[in-house]
Amino acid sequence: MAAIEELQLLNHVLNVKEWGVVEDAGITEGYFQVHKDTFEYVKGFKKNNGYLPTIETVMNKFDTFELVELENIDHVVRAMKEDFLYREFKPILVSASETFAKKETTAAIQQLQMEAGRFLKSIGSTGQGYSYIKNAQERLDAYNKIHGKAQDEIIGMTTGFKPLDLATNGLEYTDGAVDYFLVFAPTNMGKTLISSFMMSAAWNSTLDDDYPAYFALEQRASEIAHNWDNTLAKVSRLALTRGTLSNEKREAYAEFIDRLKQKKKDMAIYDLKSNGGKPYTLDEIHRILEREGHNRWTLDQLSKLRLTSRSSGDLRQRLFDVSAGVRDLILDTGKPAIVVAQANRDALKKVKRDITENVDAGDIGETFAIVQDASKGISIVKVSDNTFKILVIKNRENASGQSFLVRYDFDSGIVSILDDSIGEQYF
Repeated sequence: MAAIEELQLLNHVLNVKEWGVVEDAGITEGYFQVHKDTFEYVKGFKKNNGYLPTIETVMNKFDTFELVELENIDHVVRAMKEDFLYREFKPILVSASETFAKKETTAAIQQLQMEAGRFLKSIGSTGQGYSYIKNAQERLDAYNKIHGKAQDEIIGMTTGFKPLDLATNGLEYTDGAVDYFLVFAPTNMGKTLISSFMMSAAWNSTLDDDYPAYFALEQRASEIAHNWDNTLAKVSRLALTRGTLSNEKREAYAEFIDRLKQKKKDMAIYDLKSNGGKPYTLDEIHRILEREGHNRWTLDQLSKLRLTSRSSGDLRQRLFDVSAGVRDLILDTGKPAIVVAQANRDALKKVKRDITENVDAGDIGETFAIVQDASKGISIVKVSDNTFKILVIKNRENASGQSFLVRYDFDSGIVSILDDSIGEQYF
């Protein structure tokens, strides 16, 4: 405990009337364990009066404060900062060692790596800010890589819907942009159906290194897999779960499975069973993404995700914290995500009264911060048994408000869109 250094710093500040040494070193109340009240008093006095109190004033107010022999102030500041870092980093090492003691070595290493990265960020040790001038050539080089692309050619991975690709540039994952792609709608409007289709559509394209992860926090993994079989194998979703495929369709399904087993790239689904029946935390998802090498992921859905530490506050605050954590995870890893979230009850009442109504950003669940965190977002309204209206409600750096209809034939697995500018498109 650096009690003597705390006194030495306070004595120095009050003797030489030099508050700048505190500000320059970034020292705050958190650096003080014993004389925190004294530091807060001196800081408040300086803020309110514009000058520091006398050392006698402080001694009269705090019995624990005393005169001490001054040492080199640089040495004092270094000692206080080192003591602070030790106290802050020790719990991280202890937690990682407990994981290691359980013979979960990989998890311990990943935990230490993640927490150390956060710790360095929190103390501002990740380098200087972005230099506009020094990075100018890098920006030009990045543009030259995409120069000459056609107007209908996208930068990111396809969403499976051409009008959505044209509007949003797809699911981006470049150095300049890593997408938090929001998919939201009232309950029972097809959020999981659309988000799972968007994920498999890109995987079914020509990306050889694509290895996405789907975190199903509501449905079972087999249900998501059946959604994919439905559209990729073009077989009835209902018949798959009831055993009523015709012999011809059963043979077609078996042939699809044979071809599927030959594919070198895979998709992984993580449901509650995969996590011992418990909802995932942000850290658990982070470790899975890094350990398994997934390049992108889908979260279905946001409200079911747990924070690493027990969250305080109401549902609004919890969703605010979870959404911010997801955004940080996306930016930290550079792995884009499609995030499914629930619109509020008023939105459901609105579309039930009039199916032509739009669900927009103002209808998002318990906190508008989810829309703010997202880089792109769509809402979904089920206008009939097999037709869905998709509206672009967030499109950072691009226009929003575009809408189109999606037709989903559950019996044949055929998905098509109807857009005035494109016409009908089948997959």
